[in-house]
Amino acid sequence: MKKISPEVTDYLIIGGGLAGCVLAWTLVRRGMRCRLVDTPLLSNASRISAGIINPISGKRFSLLWDADRVVSKAQSVYAALEEQFRQSFLRSIPALRLFTDQEEHDVWFAKRSQTITFTDYVPREHVSERFSQDFGGISYTAWHVEVEAVVMRLRAWLRDEGCLVEEEFIEEHLHFATNEVLYAAHDKQIHAKYVVMCNGWKALHSALWRDLPLSPAKGELLTVRAEAPPLQELVVKNVFLLPLGHTIVRIGASYSWEHLDETPTPETAQMLLRKAQEIFPVPMTILRHDAGVRPAAQDSKPILGVHPRETRCAIMNGFGSKGAVYTPFCAESLVDFLELGTPLAEWCALTRWKAWR
Repeated sequence: MKKISPEVTDYLIIGGGLAGCVLAWTLVRRGMRCRLVDTPLLSNASRISAGIINPISGKRFSLLWDADRVVSKAQSVYAALEEQFRQSFLRSIPALRLFTDQEEHDVWFAKRSQTITFTDYVPREHVSERFSQDFGGISYTAWHVEVEAVVMRLRAWLRDEGCLVEEEFIEEHLHFATNEVLYAAHDKQIHAKYVVMCNGWKALHSALWRDLPLSPAKGELLTVRAEAPPLQELVVKNVFLLPLGHTIVRIGASYSWEHLDETPTPETAQMLLRKAQEIFPVPMTILRHDAGVRPAAQDSKPILGVHPRETRCAIMNGFGSKGAVYTPFCAESLVDFLELGTPLAEWCALTRWKAWR
């Protein structure tokens, strides 16, 4: 019989996408030990992340929750990662949000006092020469995070640091004692103060978290070559067009709540291509087509906290399509909560739902 060696750590993290990797990096930076358990293959949820930090979204022009603190923390964390790894991950980019109809035009004008400090109105005649639209729009600054590059670099670093356990997580091997968590990995028994679930929509397969208020959605993205002068800005109108350099453009995103798999569909590719060409009517050639399942919370806000029964088990989930902006803030907030007892912001706390208090 193979001997299993004991290993003591502070945190056991389940899931090696952006949330799990940034949380692990945050812990190590603060002098704590961690082990991250995930399969060697990168989850498609991180692979399909557009990485766009957009201060406003949706037809109602909703602002990010706690936008100033959240965006500032994201900028500082990605800057620190760039400095540590000597690699570029974050760039600012001008954004052009085109109104889809007169109703959106009127909604923005009714809410402009909330956004006027960082958006400018763009009349129809200023954009109609380049883009197909009839109602004008707004311009502002957004940011783009190379999420896949961040995750791959952090996973390599965690592997080098001996923190990455590359195997499938099996919940039946997880046990809770009075003051610690035990996990039987393939060749070691891991003892930790806390286990943190960062495994996205797969948390719904857990006996502990299956009733978590998630509404996972399948999303698909295209990377194309656009046969035209290069785009200089992020353009948003039903779908987004994100320039990646020269004539390469990323197009997204689709949403499906019915078929939760990571298989790209030709019909969705054609839909995204058609919508993109309605905005930017130039020939486009598909270079890459990705699909994944986003772990969106039912109220579209992140979920942080501890299980009401197993208080050594924490959760960091529910980012949906906004993981790039919310993850750095949430990782630090969760560590402060577990280590220092600092209260979580109400808008992202698990306890905003009565059933989880």
